[in-house]
Amino acid sequence: MENDEYVDSSSASDVGDGPPSTSPSSSVDSANLEGEALPIEFDTALPVEHNYLGENLEELRGRTVLDDGSFQLLPLLPQPGVVLVPGQTLPLMVFYPPTVSMLRKIISTNGTFGVICVRYFEASNPKMANVGTTAEIYEYRDEEDLAGFRIKAKGRQRFRVMESQRQVDGNVTATVKILPEVILPDSLHGVRDRSLDRYRSEQVNLSRSVSTANGIRLRRQQAISRRDSMMTVWPHWVHNQYNATTLSCRVKVHLSYLKLGSTAARLQLPEDPTELSYWVAQAMPLLDEQRLSLLQINSPIQRLRWELCVLEKCQMLCCRDCDAEVADPRETFSMSVEGPQGTYVNPGGFVHETLTLHKAEGLRCLNEDPSTEYSWFPGYAWTIAECRYCHKHMGWKFTAIHRLMKPQKFWGVCRRSIVTKLVTEEDLEPVL
Repeated sequence: MENDEYVDSSSASDVGDGPPSTSPSSSVDSANLEGEALPIEFDTALPVEHNYLGENLEELRGRTVLDDGSFQLLPLLPQPGVVLVPGQTLPLMVFYPPTVSMLRKIISTNGTFGVICVRYFEASNPKMANVGTTAEIYEYRDEEDLAGFRIKAKGRQRFRVMESQRQVDGNVTATVKILPEVILPDSLHGVRDRSLDRYRSEQVNLSRSVSTANGIRLRRQQAISRRDSMMTVWPHWVHNQYNATTLSCRVKVHLSYLKLGSTAARLQLPEDPTELSYWVAQAMPLLDEQRLSLLQINSPIQRLRWELCVLEKCQMLCCRDCDAEVADPRETFSMSVEGPQGTYVNPGGFVHETLTLHKAEGLRCLNEDPSTEYSWFPGYAWTIAECRYCHKHMGWKFTAIHRLMKPQKFWGVCRRSIVTKLVTEEDLEPVL
């Protein structure tokens, strides 16, 4: 897919809802017992594979874990507009020969490098952020007859840049400090009733219904917590503000509208508070500055509190340039098992973090034929979409190439093209 930052508005028009009449690449049983065609449910595991990068990628095995608080000398790969989060998948196509040479050396060692966000405050004055995330290569393809060095990497650990230097070949290396994950103890641990400890160790799955035995365990633990809080000067609700289990439950309630593909199944969210805090940071359409602020927070409890505040105030997704309303956040859904916002790379090597939406009222498509070339979602053709008001490139509209595919259409919006409009105290004041 190409990144068209400028689009001639004279060639833009509304595109019809009907998908192209192109035959699908996969076969399906075309009739059920009643003789009617069966719908084709999109396989949400496909986008995670990034098959557009090619087949037969070589796999790197093993895992590198750097000690918390240690100082490491890492090669850095600056990326404009990309703030990598631990757990996030990063596909890359690299063409610059010195960078390709650097990646080959990384693959021959531990497969780990640092990803740092580059921001352009002025057109000729790019600046690197002071925090980033290590990335570990798990698949790559390096062939002479292939355009670009192709890799798939996974975000691992946060770091702070202590000192950086640019080498003669243009590559950047830096001395970084690996930031720790500070797990705060339960605020009621010191005053707890030890006779009830056997109930505290019960495992509670927050993604299951509270009507089951799982819900009974959850309510029992909450009752025990209220009993413990009676031994302190603070009421129970204050302690809940810093309880990892309670915060995780509240975050999941706010994200309960997320569905997987066109089905009614809910998206399975991580149970671990640390993993959940990173998953939400990856899934939310945040600005680069907001993501960088989250990377500087060492406690998952504090990250969840910050994210919960944004989720509670999120009102509308707007165009970053003209502030026009683009879509309701509740139109967000997941076309990938990794979440509603995925990271993809186009043939030119430009990385796009793309949020998938059912509807986007503030967008329109160019008057051109949909293309399946290099599609990030197999079975769908894409058309460039722009803001209906300022004509800024916003993303793409994806239409199914088969009339039975579900969903038949959806929008993919670039994270860097939108901004989240939050409810303020002024918005909540009654109009007199």
